[in-house]
Formats: sequence, structure tokens, C-alpha cells
Amino acid sequence: MKYVVLINGKKISALNVSNRLVQFGDGLFETCLFENGNLLLWNQHFTRLEAGRKQLNINSVSEKKWLKDITKALGIANLSSAVVKIILARGESFGGYGFKNSIKPVRIVIISNPPKSPREYKLTTCPSGYGNFQHLAKIKHCNRLEQILARTGLKGDECLMLNGDGQVISVTQGNIFAVKNGELFTPNLDHAGIDGTRRAAVLEVAESLGIKIYIGELSLPELLAADEVFITNSLIGIKPVRLINQQLFTIRKITDKISRGLLSLQKLPINRQSIQIKPRRRWLKISIFLLLLVSGWIYLKDVNVKQPVVYQLNSGATISKVAADLKNLGYIKSSIYTLFLAKILNFDGQLKRGFYQISPDMSISSLLQNFFSGQVATRKITLIEGKTINDYYQKLSQNKALKSSGDFAKTLELTGVKPPYEGYFWPDTYQINYGDSVLSVLKRARRILQHRLRFAWQNRDENLQLKSADQALILASLIEKETAHNAEKSRIAGVFIRRLQRGMRLQTDPTVAYALGDKYQGRLSKQDLKFDSLPPPK
Repeated sequence: MKYVVLINGKKISALNVSNRLVQFGDGLFETCLFENGNLLLWNQHFTRLEAGRKQLNINSVSEKKWLKDITKALGIANLSSAVVKIILARGESFGGYGFKNSIKPVRIVIISNPPKSPREYKLTTCPSGYGNFQHLAKIKHCNRLEQILARTGLKGDECLMLNGDGQVISVTQGNIFAVKNGELFTPNLDHAGIDGTRRAAVLEVAESLGIKIYIGELSLPELLAADEVFITNSLIGIKPVRLINQQLFTIRKITDKISRGLLSLQKLPINRQSIQIKPRRRWLKISIFLLLLVSGWIYLKDVNVKQPVVYQLNSGATISKVAADLKNLGYIKSSIYTLFLAKILNFDGQLKRGFYQISPDMSISSLLQNFFSGQVATRKITLIEGKTINDYYQKLSQNKALKSSGDFAKTLELTGVKPPYEGYFWPDTYQINYGDSVLSVLKRARRILQHRLRFAWQNRDENLQLKSADQALILASLIEKETAHNAEKSRIAGVFIRRLQRGMRLQTDPTVAYALGDKYQGRLSKQDLKFDSLPPPK
């Protein structure tokens, strides 16, 4: 397992781009450790989350709802030891930094495997540090650019982050402590840094052990002069520091003493520091799934159609409504089985609207997968070279997979092409989604033609007697009508180019055939050559 993600209690991992977490980092997070059925130091994590929420004026999410989501995610992950990261995002909005007071918060739970960490740490000094901003100090807001920049080019296991005055504040992913003459020192975090839950626990243990504590400014020279140094965070616990830049630390007496005290603290009653979590194991779902397999798999597993049909799934439809609709249409044998299967397979996301192919050999699980992934029905349609635009329009309009875009004149007007329209649509085989419009196919053909024509015109022979790309397109159309044999096209093109160079008329039959329109019967007469296609003067 790499990770499990729940957003608002549902197993999805995509955030809407309007989420302020994506736009501005507008949110808070906590990272907890789950071990042996306990969510360690949960009470302190939730207390800090609440403090940050009130400080940033984010609407609340109850502790009960958080624990329900965490329990569900841990049940899916099925890990005895895991990292539990919770993120409280302010919500979704557009239109700048401002937001409405009624904005609905978004809760995210991420479960992953615990990281591996060294037994002792080697530290360097970070290339950048903290700014001085009291309003964001101590809380775990989601804008972590200071830590990201600080870790750029990291050479040790971790690095020291200083403030603008050169005072030590923390490492990038934890708090730091120094021991000198049996006394404990740690930086003041009133203006920068994060007040870690392990930091609070260490201070509590140190006080219970009778160790004198100093919380205040800590310079880099003072840190290097310490007898012992250790770092903490919620995942690694307490880890001794062996080296800072070139300074070696070998004494760990107080570090080990506090570490043992912290382990004892974690064994206190669960309502004191941690909270017990009993994930709903997946064996229950598996049992239900097996029961379904045994009792009705053969009868219920496939759709109930003898010929391919297309089903329209409307916007906003729920899985319950769709299952009932499919049953009423006779496309499935049981709506209850379909709902159970969707639940077991964790199809909790939003159904994608569109037209879907239901084939006789299709399983219901495949159909559900299509519904939730948006694998809509597709068709192929070919616009044949040499046919007129009216032929294209009629072929597209008569295809049941395509929606009408209006009559011929209206549809062609919407493409942006001016009359007489011919030659401006690329002939090819197009794959369409069932429910697309006639106009959408013509626009695709128009875009491809424009792209290819632009490329051909930019790479033309400069000696050609042509003034524009449109003239090149007209000449290519005439050559296409003169012959269907590719081997003859270059020879005919040469004849036309030479006539143009000499100022001659092209004298090509396709021009007359096109002018005659429906009057053309397949052969030209001398009388046809006298046909005047120009409109009468006004």
C-alpha cells in the first residue's frame, strides 16, 4: 500500500481547483502516528488543530467526524502502524483572497506507511530560515514554503532553521532541544516555528523528572556549546543529534532519560494523551463480497441485454437512482446487487454524465467502472475525400450518435467558415463520443485542416504562382477531383503550375462540374462549358 486518501469521508484523491488549499495553501494540517491500535498524542494534535482553526477563522469540523474518517481510512489501509495526516482546508471559492463566513470546510485524511529515520542525526545549517510573523507562529498552517526552501540542497539528515536575528528556531521537520549542565534549553516559538506535540510532551516529561527548563533565545554558538542535542517530531519521537556542521556530540544521558519518560507517558490511559482506534477491518467487506459471489454471482454478475444499447446518465444522478433506472429498463437483474457491488468496490465518487455502451458480454462491475471513470460510448465516422460539405453534413446529421446543431446554413455559420464552405474541412476518420454534436465534429475537421494548411503553406516552394494559402487549397481540391490516383496527382499539379506561370487558364473540368452543382450528370457537354456561374450584377 502506498497511501489511502479520504476527502470528506469518501475515497477520492482529487481536489477541486477552486479549493483554497490548492490556490493559497489556506488550511491546517496535523501528522499523527498510529501504533498498536492507538493514535498517539491525539488529544494534543486535535487541541493544536483547533487553536490554529480559531486563529485562522476556519469553520469547525467536529472531533467525532475526524475520528470517523480516520477509523475508516485505517480500516482500508489495514496497517498495524501508520502515519495519519489530517488536513483542514477552509473550503472552495473563486475571486481572490476574500471568502464568505459560511464557506464549508474540507477535511482530508491521508494514511501512509511510517517513514524510516536514522538512529542519530547529522545536522547542517539551512541555507534559508524563518521570517518573523507572529500571527502564524506555533500553528501548522499549510503554507510551508519556508521549510521547502530551507531543505533545498540538504546535505545532512536535517538542517537548522534560524530566524532573521540568527537565533536557532527548529529543524525543518521538528523541534530542537539542547542540554547543558543537566538543564534543558529550547527556542521560544512566539514569532516563528511550530509548537510540536512531541515538544510539549518532552517539556512535560522534563518537568516531571525535575529537569530545569529554559525557553528563550538560543544562538547557534550556544547550541554548538551544548553537552547534548536532540530533535523531536510526532513520527520520529526523540532522536539524538551526533553532529552539527563539524561539532560532535557523544553524551546522551539526559536525552535517554527523557526518551524513557516519554515512552512511559504514552502508556498512560488513552483518555489522557492518546486515543484508541479500532479500524473496521476489510474482512467484513470481503465476507459480504464472498457471500454475494456464492449466492448470486452467476445469475447477477452480468448485464441483462441481448443487443448493445446506449444508456444516458444524466448530470447529478446518484448510484441509487441509476441502479433503479437500469432495473426498470431491464438492463440489470437486481438494483440491490448493483448497489452492494458499488459499495464493496469502493465506487464512492461522483458519477460522470454521458452516454454509455451496454453490451451483452459486459459485467456489472465493468459498467460501474465506466460510470465512475467516464468511459463513455464512442463511435467512428469517416469524412471521405472528394465529397462536398453538404455530403459531410448529411452524413453527420444522419448518425444517431450525434446531436443536431441546426440546419445546414446555421451549422456551417457556427463553424466560422464563410460560403461556399468547400475544402475547409479535413477528410479523415474521427472517433466521437456518443452525444457529441454535428458542429463539434465539423469544428475538429476545420481545426485540423487549418493546422495542416498553415504548415504546408509555410513550407511551400517560393516559386509557386500562388498568392495565399486559400489559393493553394483551391488548387489542391481541383487536383483531387481530376484523378483518384496518387501517382497522377503530381503530374497534374505540374500542368496547372506551368499554366499559371504562363498566365493561361486552368481549363479543368472540375471547375465546371462544381459550378453546375446538381445539374451535373457525370459528363460535360459543350453547352455546359458555356454555363455562367457568376451571379447577375445588381
